Amino acid sequence: MIIVVVLLLSLVLHLTLGWAWTLLAGVVAGWWKGRGGWWAGAAGVGLGWLVLVAYNYAVAAAAIAEMTRVVGAILGNLPGFVVVGLTLLIGSALGALGGAAGTQAAAVFRRT
Repeated sequence: MIIVVVLLLSLVLHLTLGWAWTLLAGVVAGWWKGRGGWWAGAAGVGLGWLVLVAYNYAVAAAAIAEMTRVVGAILGNLPGFVVVGLTLLIGSALGALGGAAGTQAAAVFRRT
């Protein structure tokens, strides 16, 4: 349940405010879950980014393939699937960091 909520929140934040704001979805996951919130944040935000990548491939496959080819060439001739993997890794890392921050914030506020 928590991962689905975080996934949906991540999508809303990503599409309305931008990719960097998906960190807040991870914070919500950490606050809600408590201990181990980093994992819920990483899973929810990472899945949200996966949904967006899959949608982009479904809508504009040729353009996305060319973009990943160009970005891969800039990053040292990496294949396109590595660029996609790094993108998903960045999203999951944002979620994990947000989840860890939310867990710590919840612990501080619940102690006082």
